[in-house]
Amino acid sequence: MRTGRQYLDKIASRKANIYIGSERVEDVTQHAAYKNAARVVANMYDEAAKPENRDILTFSEDGRDYNAMWLRPRSAADLEKRNALHRAWAQCSYGLFGRSADHVAGWITGMSCMPSVFERLGSRYVENIEKYYRYARENDLYIAYAVVTPAGAKSSDPTKVTTDKSAPSSSWAQNAALRVVKETDEGLVISGFKILATGAILADEILFGNYQPLAKGQEAFAVACAVPVDAPGLTLISRGPFVSEDRAEVDNPLAYNFDETDAVVYCDNVLVPWDRVFAHNHTDAAKAIFNDTPAHVLGNVQAHIRHLEKLRLLLGVMERVLVSNQIIDIPAVRDMLGLLATRVAMVDALVIAETANLETWEGGYVAQDRQALYATMAYTMEYYPEFIDHCRQLIGSHYFQLPADSGFLDNPVTSDIYMKFSLSDNIAESMQRYKLMRLAWDLIGSEFASRHTQYEMFYNGPRHVCRARALGNFRWDGVRSEVDRLLSSIEA
Repeated sequence: MRTGRQYLDKIASRKANIYIGSERVEDVTQHAAYKNAARVVANMYDEAAKPENRDILTFSEDGRDYNAMWLRPRSAADLEKRNALHRAWAQCSYGLFGRSADHVAGWITGMSCMPSVFERLGSRYVENIEKYYRYARENDLYIAYAVVTPAGAKSSDPTKVTTDKSAPSSSWAQNAALRVVKETDEGLVISGFKILATGAILADEILFGNYQPLAKGQEAFAVACAVPVDAPGLTLISRGPFVSEDRAEVDNPLAYNFDETDAVVYCDNVLVPWDRVFAHNHTDAAKAIFNDTPAHVLGNVQAHIRHLEKLRLLLGVMERVLVSNQIIDIPAVRDMLGLLATRVAMVDALVIAETANLETWEGGYVAQDRQALYATMAYTMEYYPEFIDHCRQLIGSHYFQLPADSGFLDNPVTSDIYMKFSLSDNIAESMQRYKLMRLAWDLIGSEFASRHTQYEMFYNGPRHVCRARALGNFRWDGVRSEVDRLLSSIEA
């Protein structure tokens, strides 16, 4: 079992090309933008490695214990063990790490359950996914992924794939998506961009692939492979952090600790050894390894368990805010709080439903029910912005009544005034109110909170794609048979 110390030592020792603005980041475990988030990941590994959690968060195979995120499930008990790991890790970040290591681990594990899909490409790829699964499991890797093409980065004429980067007017501008530019005896050479590598700056490796379908003729883009974050030629361009080093934790408590980061990935002639290639030059298979295996199911169960943990935090914080502001007994306020509680209970029930009705896959493996899974996905992605909007209505202007930052404590004049304003006779109580309101705003109104709203809206693609998945995985036979039964009972 990997420990948090082992994880931190590994990512501290690598020589990755990571940029935040113009600055090249030498060590993410020491940089102000990433060090606290790296410690959260370390806490997750430590939680799984605790001896008292061995029976709950690990499984045994071939005489060794492994993290349950690598468990290939064959029973309801196996799925519950995987779920227990997801819950434990979601609690480490209060649901604020969308792409923790157990997310993509579910994708790799699911792919390895269905070797027949890889046989469409030849035996080499079957061996590759099995070998990589075992390597990732043995080393308890944190794998991020980048599986979407930047907007406008693929030419409408897929035959015009070029490596010419000499000028913006060249066809490189229309073919900047990650693609294969050369085959060698050692492996494939890839160049171009992929998005959005959430968590990659904190990860060991990146899984590249194609979540969206490709057209015939776009075979150069149809590559799926795994690459270390510090591979020569690979660069990560980070978005800006949501908190600065000179900002106190209490002023932005969630951004301070739980910013998992997002990044654009650029590959400049990166060599991928053949045994790290899972799909190549086959547009249908490039999509099938994600969608025709349990990968998409096992990966997104983590997303929903994690989402539920975040909703519970939101609901608990809002209830505490309403008590603190002495408005919780107002009928209209209780009505809205009841609506929020209903939404959380519905997601809780959907998550339970996913595992209540199992689906059996090839080879005796099982996974969660796709009808419930995709209904949960569509529901949570669509409702989350409304949930946040309700929270913002409940908090009103209270956040804007706070001092600019916690430095007010350093001045006896401002400290005394805020204590009077908060209707308290001691500074400790006043500070508790300040902490609560700052926490609430970092969940629903800050730049960090805005990123989370945007993330939840698109964590699995646009709305119409998620509705299409729900539509396609609904069990229509049952409702159609009811219509036929009723029609047959009606006399002409």
